[in-house]
Amino acid sequence: MNIVEASMKNRQITLLITVVLVAVGVFFLMHMARREDPEMTIRQGLIIMTYPGAKAIRVEEQVTKKIEEYLFRYKEVKKDETESRTSDGLSIIQVELQGWVKNRDRFWSKLRHDLYELKAASLPPETVGPIINSDFGDTIALLIAVESDRHTYAELKDYIEIIEDELRPLLVVSKLKRYGEQKEQFYVTSNSQKFSRYGVSLTQIIEALQSMNTVNYAGEIKSESSQIQIHTSDLYDSVDQIREQQVYITPKGEIVRIKDVAGVERRYEEPDSFIRVNGTKVLMLSVEMQAGYNIVEFGQKVDKRLELAKKRLPSDVRVKKIVDQPLVVDHSIMHFLKEFLIAIIAVILVMMILLPLRVALVSALAIPIAIMITFAFLDFFKIDLQQMTLAGLIVVLGMVVDNAIVIVDDYIERLDHGITPWDAAWQSATDLFVPVFSATIAIICAFIPMNIILSGNAGEFLFTLPVAVAVALVVSLFIAIFLTPLLCCFFIKSGLHSATVKKTKFSVLDRLQAFYDAALLKAFKRPGITLFIGFLAIVATVLLMSCLPVRMFPIVERNQFCLEIYMNQGINLETTDRAVRKIEEFLREDKRVTEAVSFVGTASPRFYMTYAPQMPDKNYAQMLINTVSNQATQELVDKLLIELADFLPDGQVLIKQLQQGPPVDAPIEVRVVGNDLAGIKKIGEQIKQIFKNTIGTNFVRTTFREDYYDIGVKVDEDIANRLGFSSQSIAQLLALSFKGVAVSILWEGDNPVDIFLRFDQESRMDFEDIANAYVTSPATGAAVPLRQIARLVPEWQTGKIRRRNGVRTLTVRSEAQMGRMPNEILKEVMPQIKAIDLPLGISINYGGELEDEKETMGEFAAALGTSLILIFMVLLFQFKELKKTVIIMITIPLSWFGAIFGLYITNNPFCFTGFIGVISLSGLVVRNGIILTEYADKLLAGSGKDVRSVALDAGKRRMRPVFLTSVAASAGVVPMIIGGSPLWAPLGAVLSVGLIFGMILTLFIVPVLYWLVMKSKRRQATQKIHKHSDLTKTRSEKGLS
Repeated sequence: MNIVEASMKNRQITLLITVVLVAVGVFFLMHMARREDPEMTIRQGLIIMTYPGAKAIRVEEQVTKKIEEYLFRYKEVKKDETESRTSDGLSIIQVELQGWVKNRDRFWSKLRHDLYELKAASLPPETVGPIINSDFGDTIALLIAVESDRHTYAELKDYIEIIEDELRPLLVVSKLKRYGEQKEQFYVTSNSQKFSRYGVSLTQIIEALQSMNTVNYAGEIKSESSQIQIHTSDLYDSVDQIREQQVYITPKGEIVRIKDVAGVERRYEEPDSFIRVNGTKVLMLSVEMQAGYNIVEFGQKVDKRLELAKKRLPSDVRVKKIVDQPLVVDHSIMHFLKEFLIAIIAVILVMMILLPLRVALVSALAIPIAIMITFAFLDFFKIDLQQMTLAGLIVVLGMVVDNAIVIVDDYIERLDHGITPWDAAWQSATDLFVPVFSATIAIICAFIPMNIILSGNAGEFLFTLPVAVAVALVVSLFIAIFLTPLLCCFFIKSGLHSATVKKTKFSVLDRLQAFYDAALLKAFKRPGITLFIGFLAIVATVLLMSCLPVRMFPIVERNQFCLEIYMNQGINLETTDRAVRKIEEFLREDKRVTEAVSFVGTASPRFYMTYAPQMPDKNYAQMLINTVSNQATQELVDKLLIELADFLPDGQVLIKQLQQGPPVDAPIEVRVVGNDLAGIKKIGEQIKQIFKNTIGTNFVRTTFREDYYDIGVKVDEDIANRLGFSSQSIAQLLALSFKGVAVSILWEGDNPVDIFLRFDQESRMDFEDIANAYVTSPATGAAVPLRQIARLVPEWQTGKIRRRNGVRTLTVRSEAQMGRMPNEILKEVMPQIKAIDLPLGISINYGGELEDEKETMGEFAAALGTSLILIFMVLLFQFKELKKTVIIMITIPLSWFGAIFGLYITNNPFCFTGFIGVISLSGLVVRNGIILTEYADKLLAGSGKDVRSVALDAGKRRMRPVFLTSVAASAGVVPMIIGGSPLWAPLGAVLSVGLIFGMILTLFIVPVLYWLVMKSKRRQATQKIHKHSDLTKTRSEKGLS
């Protein structure tokens, strides 16, 4: 008794194990951690250093270059993707880590420590920092807006604290962070003329405000039984105390107070940024989820707490969820589960149409059982329920039933030959175990190299798909070998062509069989033409591939998109805000827009894994647009691409849709590399003009901002020295006067309010105000107008300097208009770019989607090559003959024609999911070749027939399982095509059409090829036998003589 028969005899145990595993799978399906996309590691961080007062060129030379040189010593740093942005007083370096780095926190901790050592040893002492933002890749789960037309920012802050208090105790909540806060300050403002009239300097006012607003320990006294501490306290507790603060006493005994020389008022600080929703001021709260939790359940728990918080808020305070990842994930997963259910139904319907009801149901029962048990194992392996996991299960759906179909088909054949159901059941599973096992391993070998070869974000994004496929296939193998024979034995008592079975009037499968038998005979009569058709299919694949557009990473289907507003260099926040309000007004009339969230001077937190926020800047703004549907998003984007192209005369509006795959700043990028700043700017302008003159481009720009002018203060050193001034003291006094500084604090309970000192608005308007400003000598105390010791000169300055891989790099960027593929545009302009005469030391390379495509395609090609090698080794191990292995391997390129043709007729570009489909297809079609070849070998060994008859019989007999398995797998992915998703439709098209064409070509070419190859081999064997026989006969005759 073998193990299959033993499992049938102990059917109670077999069924109990199956029921328990299915129940566990159902339970885990209901409680698995859920996400929209697989968790990916964002291996980026920011290093920020400020160098107050330094021009961009100096910051680059003394800070940026030194940090870059230090960074590139680390093997963990990916040099060619590490970029820096240098502007006046600021250096920002975006560090990209290698894909193999797993422990990011350890690296950032070490780097933070080492950079402090670098600063102490090699950087200017005036620099501030470094600040290392290693949370740059953290993605929020919720973005909550608290808005009101009537309440102040201070009141909104109190309300948002109520929400924080409700959410903070939740175990599922990780990090809470506020955005859009506007702080109140006490402004002490005056002008240099008034200071001069009273003989007061800014320094005296600072000393007065700081020295009296303090708490000091003044000792203690001791008695025999106690100890009492002494404190002096003179903290401000009202604005009147600030006004009444004494500054000094004149020689005549007159007291000069703050109110005599300056105005004091309380107001909000001048903002660096602010946020609005549909034109209303808001504060925002981002919420991150603790790792390992179900994000849908996270959303439900947060919603309950939000409802409690809302009851504590005034009725005119509105709480909105701007980003609601739990809702997105719930809709996404439910949509996928719906497609999954449709796919299961499609596969079952196909089988019920082609097979008798009981046969179809026994085969189809493998699907829900295998899938539910797979969920149990996926949860055990800590695999989340997300779109890649579910996509893997949809892909594998047809494969899961394949093993059962092969077993059932052989079982029915044995019944037709008069074998009892019990013996037919265990014999089918036993005899077919090796080919079914080999086919399963071959398919797994097609998928697993993706997890070995693919690196970085692409590897992490796809990791769960091969795992889900492998687990489901292994589970389906066990079901086919141990459960399916048991079900066959008890539910199918007769074959399809047994004497006891009445012949139906119509059988789709029988008619297909008859048609195929006749066609196969014709193929055998003209083997040359048959093989030539296979050759033409391979050639057609290459030709058709060249006609397909390529876009490796498609856009995300979401009812959200972003606008990024870039104003010209030097434009202030108020002008940027006016531009944003103009766009808000334009969008307000569109009913498809539900929320227009404006981040003026800043950017939203990262709300989608691959959409990186920009750095704050006064001439930058971002708008997050929520629409009524995914379709509305696309319609609106199409409209805005035209309407906003020239909407702002002094800026640009970029439309950003969320995109799968590695983040790119623009789909089309040309990099001009070299240290000659003027040279790369000149070449960059030429390339920019080429793009502007090319049809299909949009929003052409460069990463170098326009040069701008500032005011240079040229100090007369002789006069300044005689009066006791230095350049440093003049700069400090000017900064204090025109920029201002927080000099003290007034505490209102636990709320600190800064006391801010600077010149009033009327004294900070133009050149004359600077020239007329009085500066007080730190040495003599004399106050003189700045014009007496310095002259003001307008100067043009370099805007922002960008570097990449440690070299100055100007990048020309462009978007593609609807209907044009970015890489098509780039290929069109490349000849013109190559024709540019480049000066010595300047080079050009390409980024954007082309760079990602080359990197990703290279890894996918390596994964495909590895898959083919592994499949080849599996086949060689099973058949132990090179020729038979090659016969089966030929089925792979034959199927590729159908894959590419599928993309062509469904109007889908070749993307990374299409490549996954090609790799998957390679494993799937091998199963057909194995089934055919293994059966032919068995006939050849036991029937005594010639090779031609064996090949014909093998094709005819194995047509049914090959057809059923291919059609079932093809039907399983049809919902992907119908769904029309830019991400999954290409995968469905490749598999569905590829399987059908692969099946047709395999059923004709493999039998013919087997006949020709094995006929030649048998002829050689016969000749060898005859030669050996003649040699033996000759030796025998010589011996007799």
